[in-house]
Amino acid sequence: MAFKVFDKIYKIELPVPFPIGTINVFFIDESPKTIIDTGIKTEESLLALNRGLREIGYELRSLERILITHGHIDHYGQAKRIFYISGAPIHIHSKEYGRIRSFIHSFGFLRSILLRNGIPESMIRDIIHQFQSAQIMGDSLDEAFFLKDGDRIDFKSMNLEVIECPGHSPGMLCFFWPEKKILFSGDHILKEITPNPTLNVSEYTPPFHYPSLKEYLTSLKKIERLDISLILPGHGEEILDPKGLIKKLFNHHEERMNNIIQLLSREDKTAFQIATELFPNIPAFEVFLGVSEVLGHLEILREQGKIRIYEREGKDYYSLE
Repeated sequence: MAFKVFDKIYKIELPVPFPIGTINVFFIDESPKTIIDTGIKTEESLLALNRGLREIGYELRSLERILITHGHIDHYGQAKRIFYISGAPIHIHSKEYGRIRSFIHSFGFLRSILLRNGIPESMIRDIIHQFQSAQIMGDSLDEAFFLKDGDRIDFKSMNLEVIECPGHSPGMLCFFWPEKKILFSGDHILKEITPNPTLNVSEYTPPFHYPSLKEYLTSLKKIERLDISLILPGHGEEILDPKGLIKKLFNHHEERMNNIIQLLSREDKTAFQIATELFPNIPAFEVFLGVSEVLGHLEILREQGKIRIYEREGKDYYSLE
């Protein structure tokens, strides 16, 4: 179904076979006709998108532009298919374009990083299998236009500002309509879920650095400075109290770092051991996300001089300074 969330803006919820259940695709009924994100590449998702557009009076071939917030499969998966149907050009950050095209070739390095952080071999096989299986739900991108911070996306009688918000993904983009104080946040800010800055390695020789959470918090401060009255996120409900939610997110991460310090006060641990204690009932398919979050906090604590890292039997252990 399509829901009108503001003048010219419609939300169409598309199904995804993940715990989160759905993704929000936004249609802007202004020339050129634009959607923000696309959902995954399944017949069910495509039918739901076409049905939503028809409720507004359009079809897939009516689309004239595709904006992608970031390169996670639920956000770009059927972009190429929509391009073939409509001819609508795809716009994305260059980092996300590169990650989409090279992701399938990075599994060997991902395996070594997960092993180094203490995840058991059998669990790593499951994690990589999940990633590999998900690739059928998204097409790699060929032609695309690249967006960067400060770019302006013009419509007939309005424009959106491009805001780079690395963290959840290195080339994460938000789109801001300043006149109406509306932000399309992708997965950078969600109402009911703390966005997880996923594993991103900035250097390829030990000791490895994991800057995702640090980048995310910097991006969050960037958004906090904007005059926003409504956030339209990639999942879940609209956010009517942006300042309050951003403050809650900062508090959450501060509390999480204190929890990690308490755990390390008992004994040295790997990132995987910390994750299993912080999230004792974490499902196997979410272990990657749990370890990603922990590594982000550990990186900040290491920069603050509160912890140190050392290698033991091929694994990275963390201890209090």
